[in-house]
Amino acid sequence: MRLYQIPRLIGAMPIVCAALTTGFLYSPMAAATGGTPSIAGLTATDSAAISPDEVSRRHLVEKSKVIFINGDEGDRASRDSVESMIMRFYANQFRNSQDPEAPYFTFMSKDANLAMGIGGVIKVRGYFDWAGMVDGGSFCTALIEPRSAATKRNLGSSVAGTTIFFTIMGRNTPLGTYQAYIEGGFNGYQNSGFKLKKAWFQWNDFTLGLATTTFSDPAAQPDLLDGAGANGKIDRSNVLLRYLRTFHNHWSVGGSVEFPSSQIQADDRLTQKCHDYVPEFAALGQYQWDRGQSHIRVAGILRTMAYVDLVNNRTCHDTGWGVQLSGVVRAGNYVKFFTQNSVGRGIASYTGDLAVGNYDLLPEPAAEGELYAPWTLTSTVGAKAYWMPNLTSTFAVATLRHFPRAGAAPDVYKYGQYLAANLIYNFTERVQLGVEYLAGKRKNVDGSSVNANRAQAVFTLAF
Repeated sequence: MRLYQIPRLIGAMPIVCAALTTGFLYSPMAAATGGTPSIAGLTATDSAAISPDEVSRRHLVEKSKVIFINGDEGDRASRDSVESMIMRFYANQFRNSQDPEAPYFTFMSKDANLAMGIGGVIKVRGYFDWAGMVDGGSFCTALIEPRSAATKRNLGSSVAGTTIFFTIMGRNTPLGTYQAYIEGGFNGYQNSGFKLKKAWFQWNDFTLGLATTTFSDPAAQPDLLDGAGANGKIDRSNVLLRYLRTFHNHWSVGGSVEFPSSQIQADDRLTQKCHDYVPEFAALGQYQWDRGQSHIRVAGILRTMAYVDLVNNRTCHDTGWGVQLSGVVRAGNYVKFFTQNSVGRGIASYTGDLAVGNYDLLPEPAAEGELYAPWTLTSTVGAKAYWMPNLTSTFAVATLRHFPRAGAAPDVYKYGQYLAANLIYNFTERVQLGVEYLAGKRKNVDGSSVNANRAQAVFTLAF
C-alpha cells in the first residue's frame, strides 16, 4: 500500500492532536522569550534535563567567532557576557527549525552590550517525483499536477530556502534590550529569485515590521526538510505591531495589529475586489515549562474583507476569524512531539496549501454578485526522534479541509493530505545532510483527485 493511501489515519488526526496536546509536546529552546535561553546553572545531576537541541545550540554559541570593536584585550567583557549576548538571537517565540542559526562571525563592542552579525543558510536540494508530481522545489499538495503521460515523473533541483540575514542586538540600562533583523531568501521567481522575507525591529516587548503573524506558532511545526512544510500549517508574514510579554517564565500573552492582504476570488464581472482598508487583529496565550522547551499555545485572528457587488452596485464586507491550538512537548531526551490545529472562516491565505490561491472569499453559488468566507480546518501532528547525537528523524502527517458551499466550481479545492518522513545527519552544528520521503493527495469538489510521491536529499550549510 502506498504511503499516501491513509485517509482514515489522517481523517482521525483531530482526535490524535487533542491527545497529544493534553498529554505531551516539546519545543526548541528558542521558545523562551522575555529572557535569554540558558542552560547555565544546571548541575551535573541535572544533565539528563539538558536536551540534544540545547546542547547543539550551546555548541553553536561557544564556537562563534567574535571580533571586538575597540578596547584592549584586558578591557573586554568576559566570555560569559559575550555568549549571553549571542544567545539573545534565539530568544524568539516565532522561530522554527528552518530559520537561520546565529551568525558564525559577530562584531561586538568591548562591553558586550552591542553586537552586529551577518549570516545565512545555503540549501541545495535534489528531488525525484513519481506516480504524480509537483512542479517546483517545494512540495505543495495544492499544486500537484493533473495525471498525464507528461507529469508522471520529474527530476529536479533547487536552491530554494537559501537565506541571508543581517542583525543588530543591543542592551542599554535605561532603554532595555533591542534587536533589528532583516532576512531575504531565494524563494521567488522559479525558486531562485531573491525575496525579502522579514524586516523587523524589536524593543523589549514590542515588535514592529515584517514578521511572522501572531496567529502562527512556528515552533509547533515539525522539523521537515520540505520548504513548503506540512499543508496544514498556519504560517505567514505580515507587517505588524506586536506586544508580547512573558510572566514568571511560564505565561506569555500577546496581541498585534497587522496590515491585511486578503486573497479574494472576484471575477470583475459580478464581483470586484476592494483594496484592504481594515487592519487585522491577532492574539495569543501560551503556557511553557521545562525552560521554555515545552509549550501549549492558543491563538486567534479577526479580519474584515471587502468587495464590490457589481450586480447591485454596492460595497460588501465579510468577517473572517480563526482559532489555533498548538504545542510542542519534550518527552525525555529522545523524542519530542508537535501538533498544530486550526479552524475558522476566511483564513485560507494563512494555511500551507490554500495560500497559493484566492480562497479567503469565494463566489456564492446561490446569489450572483455575492461572496462568502468558507470554513477551513487544518491539523498537523509529528514526532522527532534522536537516534544518536548527530542523527535524527521526523515523521509528520497533516490534513487541510476546505468547505465550499454546494454548487461550487468542480475544480475548487476540497481537501489535501500530506505525509513526510526524514533522516538527518549533522556533520557539525552548521553542516547537515538529510533525505526525506514526501507523499501528498489533493481532492477537488467534483471528487477528482491527484497524488504525488517525492524523494529528496538536502544539503544545508549555515554560517
